[in-house]
Order: sequence, then structure tokens, then C-alpha cells
Amino acid sequence: MKFNKIIFRFITAIIITSILLMPIVLQAKEINLKEAIDWGIQHNYDLEIIKNNIDTLERDLAILDTDKALQISLGVTPIWDFGKGQSDTSLVTLTAKKTIADDFNISADISWNKNDFADISFEGIASSASESIQVEKQIYPNSYTQNEQQIFQTENNLKKKVEELTWKEAEKQIDFIEGYLALVRSTEEVNISDKRLQLATEGLERVQQQIRLGEGGYQQETEAKIALMEAENQFFNLKQNLIQQQNEWYLELNLSKDIQVQFKEEPAYLQTLRSNMEQLTLESEKKEILFKQALEKHYQIKNDYIDKESVLKEAEWTKNEGKPQVNINGGYDLSDDYWYAMLDLSWNLTDGGAQKLKEKGAEATILQKEKELDQLIKTLQLEMNQMMDQEQYNQLNLQAKLAALEEEQYIKNILEKQYQEKIISSTQWQNQLIALAEKELKVKEAQDLLLVNRLRLAHFLGIQNKES
Repeated sequence: MKFNKIIFRFITAIIITSILLMPIVLQAKEINLKEAIDWGIQHNYDLEIIKNNIDTLERDLAILDTDKALQISLGVTPIWDFGKGQSDTSLVTLTAKKTIADDFNISADISWNKNDFADISFEGIASSASESIQVEKQIYPNSYTQNEQQIFQTENNLKKKVEELTWKEAEKQIDFIEGYLALVRSTEEVNISDKRLQLATEGLERVQQQIRLGEGGYQQETEAKIALMEAENQFFNLKQNLIQQQNEWYLELNLSKDIQVQFKEEPAYLQTLRSNMEQLTLESEKKEILFKQALEKHYQIKNDYIDKESVLKEAEWTKNEGKPQVNINGGYDLSDDYWYAMLDLSWNLTDGGAQKLKEKGAEATILQKEKELDQLIKTLQLEMNQMMDQEQYNQLNLQAKLAALEEEQYIKNILEKQYQEKIISSTQWQNQLIALAEKELKVKEAQDLLLVNRLRLAHFLGIQNKES
């Protein structure tokens, strides 16, 4: 009996705790538009790919940078005397190497022979060691080592990915806003369709009632049934499209389905965006000035210049391969107490024309990169012109939709008086209200097109948005 009471109290405590925590859990799963966009920027799949590429390049760069750090290695080399058929001696070498600057290395070697370990005391081993210090510097041509070339290329690739990420994040933000607006408008469209479905249902019921009273015919019933089926089909199609749109939007944001986004008509974040874009005036600026401004900030242009810098540097490295290589080496042998210095000159006098072909290939790469840059500039010019033209169309489209709404409101005012005076039926009045709602929806859609295109245009021109 006591055991059952304990179980009862335990279950009761769990239920009470769950009830108390339930509002907190539900609240934690509801987010607004700004929070949804911030989440999408952090978790969007396409952006995560770029971020992963950046992480990989940073790791590669860190690995390459370790080559400049102090390197210590231990080597053991057995020397075989084939005359005796056994290992006669071994050479043990401890090497430390440090890169001081470009093509300037310093290293130190300590080596022992097998016989040097006969006296295993510290003094004996230390006294028998052979020590030397060496320095090496390439003095002509001024070139990068293979490791430095890899660092240069990796740093440039990293810069390009960072530029791409910054640009794509802003693009995705606009995509998320466009998707949100489309969902809000689709919801309104579904609601309007639902009202039409209700009217069609009421219409069929009214005709059937008239038939029962002997005041209607089956032709009217058939027409009412067809109208109802069409309304049902439209409602079903719009609702399915809305569900599909929402699923796609959630997928883009990488949002879990148990997180509810607050779909409001005009949240504060969106109001601020509209206000900022309404203040955007471009008519006073010449297209040439705007385009020059855009080129200075567009990530593809920046990255193309980084690529051009890379191919120019690669061409320089290729030319240096064909020049005489002059190295200076020096060092000090501690065991024999003497200094030495060497000047090393190497020059490949003939290679069958391979070097010339390499240099021509590098020059062709430079020319191709210049053509690509020129083509990109022309493409971006067309893109900007298209957005500017779209801006003008959106303005005219909005004016036309506002005029249509004004006309519909005028008709609504007339029909409202007729409805109050019972000149028109309730169905006619409801149809008029639906027609007005449709015109209002068209105005909102036109305003959304204007906003989204202006956001894209502002982004293209490099105009920073306060809320971005």
C-alpha cells in the first residue's frame, strides 16, 4: 500500500512539473522572422559548404605554416661492410632546422658513429659528437620556395572564400525574406479561396432549398455543384502549394519542423527594411557611377583580381625557373673548428625548349584571365541594367495595382449602400468583399516585388542596409 502511494506521488510530481514547464517549451519553439533569418544564415546547407571550405583552407594554411617552425629529426644509418658480411658501424644524426626568412634556412647537425657509444657516460658521448651549423640562402633570383608558393595560393583561396561567404550570406538573407513574403501572400490567397468555397457551399445549399420548395431547377443545381467543385479544387491546390512552399522555406533555413515561425503580416524587421528601401533613390545617379561603385565591391570582381594576382605570380615563378640559380651556403664545424662558405651556381643551358613552352603557357593563362575578367564585367553590367529596368517596371506595376484597388474600393462603396438598402443580395456583397481582398493582395504582391528587387539592387551596388 505504501509502495503504491510512492508511485502515485511520483507520477503526480511528473505531471505537475510537465504542466509548469510546457509553456516554456512551447515558447522556446516559436521564433520571429529575424530569428529565423539569423538561424538560416548559420545553418543553411549552401553556406555551410562554403564555411567548411574556409575551415579546410585555414587548417591547410596552419599545416603549411608549421614548415617555418623549428624542425628536429633523428636519423640512423647503418653502414654495411660486405667484406665481413656484417654491420660494421652506424651513423646517428640529430638535425635541427629553422626557416628564418624567404629562402633563408639555418640548420644544426650533431652526429655520432657506433663506436662513439662505447663510453656510455654523458661526458664521453658529448665529447665524441660531431657538431656543425649551416646556413643556406638563395640570392638569385628572388623566388618563393615550394612551401611559400603553396602558402601564397592557399591564402588567396582563403580570401576568395571569405569574400564569397560574405556575399552569399547577404544573398541568402534576401532569399529568406522573399520566401517569407511569398508564404504570407499564399496564406492570404488560401484564406480568400476558403471564403469563395464557403460562398459556393452556401450557393448549392440555397439552390437545393429552392428545389425542395419547388422554386428551382436541376440545371441550377448542376451549375452550383460545378462551381463548388471548382472552388474545392482551387482551395485544395492553393493549400497544397502553401504546404510545399513552407517545406521548401524550412529546408532552406534548415529549420526543424517543430520550430514555429511567427508569420505576421508586417513584423517590425520587415517594416524597417521597407522604410530603408523606400529611401533608396537611384534616379539622380548615373548608371556609369553606380556600376563603378558596384565593381569595387562585387565579390566576383574581387576574386578575379585575386586570381589574376595568382597567375601573374605563377608566371614570375615560371620565368625564374629558367634563370641561373645562385645559392650561398656557409657553416661552422665545431669539431674541427673551421668556417666555410660556398657559392653554388646552376643553369640549365638547354632543355629542348621546355622552359619556353612553360613561359608561353603562363602568358596564355594571363591573357585568358584578362578575357574572363572583361567578360565578367560585361555580364555584371547586364545584370545591373536588368535590375534597374525591373525597378522601373515594379514602380509602374505598383501604380497600376493601386489604381485597380482604388477603382474596386469605389465600386465597394457603391455596392455597400445598395446592400444596406437591400438592392443586392448578401452573396453579391460577399463576392464584392472578396474581389476587394484580391485587389489588396495584388497591391501587397507588387509592393513585395519592389522591396525584394530593391534589396537585391542595393546588395549588388554595395549599399549597406542597417538591418542586414
